[in-house]
Amino acid sequence: MQQGEVLVALLGNGATVVRCLQQTASRVSVGLGRNKQARIPHNRIVLATGLLLPEQEQFEQFRRGVLEHSAKIDLAEVWEVVAAGGEVVSLDDLASLYWTSAPDPASLVALALALDVDTDRFVRGPEGYTPRSPEELDDLLVRRQREAANIHEAEVLIDGLVEGTLPEPLTPHQVRLLSVLKDFVIHGEEYARSPTARALLELMDPGTRDLERYCFGILSGAGVFAPDEPLELHRVGVRKHFAETVVKEAASIDLGHHLARPGRQDLTGLTLFTIDDEGTEDRDDALSVEVMDGRIRVGVHIADAGSLIGIGGAIDREADRRMSTVYVPDGKIYMLPEDVAKGVGSLDLGQARCALSLLATVDTEGEIYNVEIVSSVVRSAAQLTYEDAAWALEGREGPWASALAQLQRAGDALRARRNVVGAINIEQPEMVVNVAATGEIEVSVRERASPSRRLVMELMVLCNSLLAEYCRDHELPAIFRSQEPPDLDRVGLSSPRAPESMSEVLHRFLLTRSFSPAQVSTVARPHSGLGVAAYVQATSPLRRYPDLVVQRQVVSFLDGGKPIYDTATVASTSARAAVQLRELAKAEGARTRYWFLKYLQQSRMEGLFEATVLENEPRRHALLDLSEYPFRTRSEIPQVVVPGDRVMLKLQGIDLWRRVGHFVYVPG
Repeated sequence: MQQGEVLVALLGNGATVVRCLQQTASRVSVGLGRNKQARIPHNRIVLATGLLLPEQEQFEQFRRGVLEHSAKIDLAEVWEVVAAGGEVVSLDDLASLYWTSAPDPASLVALALALDVDTDRFVRGPEGYTPRSPEELDDLLVRRQREAANIHEAEVLIDGLVEGTLPEPLTPHQVRLLSVLKDFVIHGEEYARSPTARALLELMDPGTRDLERYCFGILSGAGVFAPDEPLELHRVGVRKHFAETVVKEAASIDLGHHLARPGRQDLTGLTLFTIDDEGTEDRDDALSVEVMDGRIRVGVHIADAGSLIGIGGAIDREADRRMSTVYVPDGKIYMLPEDVAKGVGSLDLGQARCALSLLATVDTEGEIYNVEIVSSVVRSAAQLTYEDAAWALEGREGPWASALAQLQRAGDALRARRNVVGAINIEQPEMVVNVAATGEIEVSVRERASPSRRLVMELMVLCNSLLAEYCRDHELPAIFRSQEPPDLDRVGLSSPRAPESMSEVLHRFLLTRSFSPAQVSTVARPHSGLGVAAYVQATSPLRRYPDLVVQRQVVSFLDGGKPIYDTATVASTSARAAVQLRELAKAEGARTRYWFLKYLQQSRMEGLFEATVLENEPRRHALLDLSEYPFRTRSEIPQVVVPGDRVMLKLQGIDLWRRVGHFVYVPG
C-alpha cells in the first residue's frame, strides 16, 4: 500500500472508502476525511485499489461517485449464479460475474461497499464472500419480517397503553412484552429483563426517573393491574388459584377411610368446641375439658391434615411450595385447597374428623400429669368466636361458661408456672384491617390480652411444648424452635417488669428488642421467651406446612413406631420454611400497611394523632407508635423529646406507591 492509495476499510460503521496515510508492520493509518484519521490492523483492509488520489478534492469526488454507483448495484442475479455451490467467492470473481468487461477500481470499490450493505445474500469472511443458501435466505427474510412485525406490534401496544387501552386481541409478542412490563413493576431493577422494560418505557417518553411507578400507573390505567394490586404478594410468588390436579386430588379424599383406620381412638364422647375469629372457616384446633379429682383434664385436638394428604402428592407438593396460608385485609389465600382447609380437614360443628389429640392433667400449681398423645376421631359440639368465649368468661353465663372457666383456671396456672421459670409475655395489640367486597375499609384493634385469646394461646403453648418434648424424648426429627434469654441490659432495663415511670408502649418495645430472633433447628433447645424446655409448632396444620410436617412425624410414630421423615428432610423443610415464612410475614405486613394508609387517606387526611416516642436518635427521624392504632411511623421531632414522651402528629400526605404516611410534629 502506498501513501495516498484508495482503500476500502472496515471501521465502526462498516466498509468505508479511505486513503492510506502510512503503514507499519502491524497498523495502517488511514484518512477518513478532512482532519480525520484512524489507525487500524491490516486485516481490516477489505480492498487496496492501487489507485492514488493524493489531493483531497479528488478523493472526495471519487468517494461520492462510488457511493452513488454502489447504491445501484443489485446482487440478486450474481447470488443466484453462485448460491448453489455455496463456496467462498472472491471480490474479483464476483466482479467478473457482475460485469462483462474487467471492472475499474471505482467499480470494485462500489461492489465492496454494496456487499457490505447487502448482508442478506453474502457473508464476508477472511477469504472472501460466502453465498447464503436459498433456505438460509428465506429464513433470514422471514426473521426480518417477524422483527419488523414485532416492532410494529410493540408500537401499537405502547400507543394503547399511553391511551389507557390494550390492543384487541393481543398478539403473542404483545403478551410477552406486557409480561416484561408487569414483572418490571413487581421486581424492579432485580428483574433480569429490566433493561428491555426500560427501553419500552422510554419510547413512551414518560419524563420521569421513577419508571417503575410510571409503569404501574399505565398498566393499572389500562386494566392490567388493579389500582390496589397486591404487588408484595406477587414478589414472593403467592398464587391464589390451585392447579386442576390439586383440586381433583382434594375432591377425591376418602374421609371415611381415614376415620376407620386402625389405631385411631374414638374420642367423639368428649365434648369439644372450637374458638376462632369471626368468619373463620378453616378450624384446625378444638378444646375439651374434664374435671377429675380436683384436677383439670385438658384436651387439645388438632386437625390431622397430614394423614389426609399423601406425602409427595399434588396437594403436598403445592402446600410445600406455598408454605403457609396468607392473610391480607382483602382476603385469604389458602395453603391447602378449600375442600381440605374448609372441608374434610376442618373441625366443623357436628362432623366426625381425624385429629391428633393431646390430653394432659393440670393441677392448681400448673403441674402437668398423665400426658397422652393419640391419633383420634373427634366431633365438635360448638363453634365459638373469641367474643362468645370472652362473654361467657366475663359473665359466667351460657352453656359453655363452666367449661371455659375450668380451662381458664388451667391456663392461668400454666401461665404462672411459665412465668416462674422466666417466660416473658409481650401482648402487643394488633391492628386488624378488613376490606369489604364493596371496597369499604374497616380498621379495629385486637387486644391479645383478652381472657379468651390468652386462654387459647396458653393451651396452644401447652400442646406445642408437650409435642416437642415427645419428639425429643423419642428422638423424632422435628422442627424445633428455641430462643436465647433476653439481654435486658442492652435496652436499658433492669428487669422484665416496667419501671413505674415508663409507659407501657415503650416497655413493650424495649422488651421486644431485648430478645434475639427465635432459632429453628432439628435439635431441641429451651425457648426462653415462652419459658418451656422445648417447642415446636404443630397446632395449625391447615395453615402452616411445618406444622403439618411435625404432626405427620408424631402420627407416624404413634401408628408404627417409626418417623416418616429423616433428619435431612426435616432440616431441608425447616431451612426453606424459615426463609419463606419470614418473606410471607413481611408481605402480609406490607399489605396491611397499604390498606391502613389508604384508610387514613380516605377518612383521616390532615387529622391529628397522638403518638408515643420509641426512639429519637440524632441525625435520624424519630420512631413513633400511634396511640389510636398500633402503627409505627417515622417523623422529625425536636431532640429534647425523649422516648416515652407523647407528642401530637399531623398527617400531611400519603404515598401509597411507597407505602409511606407523612406525619409532621405539632408543637404542644
